[in-house]
Amino acid sequence: MSTPKVGQSGGRLVVDGLLEHGVDTLFCVPGESYLAVLDAIYDAQERLCLVSCRHESGAAMMAVAQAHLTGRPGTCFVTRGPGATNASIALHIAQQASIPLVLGVGQVRQDALGRDAFQELDLEAFFKPVAKHVEQITCTKTIPSAIARAFHTAVSDRPGPVVLAFPQDILDEIAVVDPEPPQLSKQRGLHKSEFREIQNLLQQAHQPVLIVGGSTLDALAIEHVERFAEQNKIPVCVSFRRLDCFDNTHPSYAGYLGLSAHEDIWSFVNQSDCVLVLGARLDEPSTQGYTLFPDRHSVKLIHIYPNLKEIGLNYDPDVGVCADVNEVAMALADIKLEITPSREHWCRRLNQSYLKASAPPLSGGTIDLGAVMATLNARIPDDAIVALDAGNFTHWPQRYRVYRRPGRLLAPVNGAMGYGVPAAIAASLLHPGRTVVGLVGDGGMLMTGMELATAVKYGAAPLILVFNNNRYGTIETHQERRYPGRRIGNDLCNPDFAAFARSFGLFGERVTETAQFEHALTDGLAASTAAVIELVLDEG
Repeated sequence: MSTPKVGQSGGRLVVDGLLEHGVDTLFCVPGESYLAVLDAIYDAQERLCLVSCRHESGAAMMAVAQAHLTGRPGTCFVTRGPGATNASIALHIAQQASIPLVLGVGQVRQDALGRDAFQELDLEAFFKPVAKHVEQITCTKTIPSAIARAFHTAVSDRPGPVVLAFPQDILDEIAVVDPEPPQLSKQRGLHKSEFREIQNLLQQAHQPVLIVGGSTLDALAIEHVERFAEQNKIPVCVSFRRLDCFDNTHPSYAGYLGLSAHEDIWSFVNQSDCVLVLGARLDEPSTQGYTLFPDRHSVKLIHIYPNLKEIGLNYDPDVGVCADVNEVAMALADIKLEITPSREHWCRRLNQSYLKASAPPLSGGTIDLGAVMATLNARIPDDAIVALDAGNFTHWPQRYRVYRRPGRLLAPVNGAMGYGVPAAIAASLLHPGRTVVGLVGDGGMLMTGMELATAVKYGAAPLILVFNNNRYGTIETHQERRYPGRRIGNDLCNPDFAAFARSFGLFGERVTETAQFEHALTDGLAASTAAVIELVLDEG
């Protein structure tokens, strides 16, 4: 006689589904709409670490940062209306940066849906513009298959965020489940004919350029790309805020495309006669507002991307290939072109231009940010993880920080403020043995700086540098350009950020002149806790 199957709550099915898909960390802000999930986690604490944060935007941003570092979907749980809307910024980051994310949202009971119930929100309508897939669960038995579908969707084709909404009664209900595995598709690699065509176009080119980016290239694929570039003398650019996609000390490295890029790089790319784009979307920042390739007919464009919708969206390629970029990278590593003097000279010229432009200049002012960057480059190890926020200050770490493998850069491609601190905390939790440095402006610091409490609770120990000029600097710059002499709304009233850190029991120090920075950096890096160094910059 067979043993009867034991029913499980919907909350238990959710947790079992997360564990089955390799989730070991779940970021959240607790909510009454998904108490059944929290209760199931109580019994799974040895296998699933619950990181309870102070704000849903911080929790979801941490999940995005973890996904960026691992290549696996980050996971986060929030409650209905207020929690869901707070988390939406992180979904926009994940969507624009092609980062896999699975967001679980507790929803009102099914019998209250459509009645403007307490904290009710039409989650499918709300998240549709920024998510690959949004699904509201209507039957407890379907939870396992919905979770499997969510994790597959998050990483397939162009990766991105998926939202699962769980009505409270679905999570509370007890059900017996015989899950059926969903039929999942697999991306293809390069066809032989495509391989030959790409090889021929590159062989004919005198001034080729390779542009790499996106979130789908794994560490092994990047090694293949580096080998391909070196053996064929092809210069390599990285797309906006993807500076860690290629070793910046590689002899083929030509710099990055995006805000604060050195001016010569745009001219060089426009002079190229063949451009191979691998994993990058050719988005607005990476194409200088879609002005790259002004004479489109003079350049052969090859675009390889895992999602067909992105190929030809902004530029019509001569060769467009929808394929797994990691498999393509492996195939490219086998290409050995005839080395011509013109291509060798071209590659060396672009690399030397980058090297000349990458030396941090003296900026003047009470705190010289050029000297700060030079000190950071000298003091933090090659494998350091750097997390950026958004703002004018990012010019310095984007332009003058040298990124190597396996060093990493975490930065919001959509320009969202508030990302730097949560991303640095998530990185420190994931890699407690590595140096993690978060760089954030004073505006972004007060958007998510409360997550320092999360760092204290879970033992994360990033170093946070706060660039404080008492203003929303980026907006003021644009305001002054368009409406000279009519500045308004951008001046800020800030706390003592070092004292703010110390109020959490953390290391905190204010730096008011350049000579103080190296000593503060030494102490901050040596701290056993998270540390905050406030750089008090000149205003204006």
